[in-house]
Amino acid sequence: MPTAQESGFPQYVVTSWNGLTARAGTPPAIIKLLNGEINRALAAPDVQEKARGLGIDMRGSTPEEMQARLARDIAKWRDVIDKAGIPKE
Repeated sequence: MPTAQESGFPQYVVTSWNGLTARAGTPPAIIKLLNGEINRALAAPDVQEKARGLGIDMRGSTPEEMQARLARDIAKWRDVIDKAGIPKE
C-alpha cells in the first residue's frame, strides 16, 4: 500500500496526541499546580525511557499551548470535513 506522500499528498501529516483537561471553572492555582506536577512526571527519566520504548515522543506543555493545539486541530479537521462533504449530523 502506498504512503500518503507516494499517493500525491506531500503535505499530508497526521499526528496523535493526548492531553488532560480539568472542569471549567477550576481555579487557576489548581491548574498551575497540576500542570507543574504532570510536566515533572512526564520529564522523569523512567517515564521517558518507557515512552521511547513504545515509540512515543512524550512531552508536556502549558494550558495555553494545549488550547492553541486544540484550536488548530479543530480548524484543520473542520476544513477536511467540509471539503469532503461529510454531513454534520
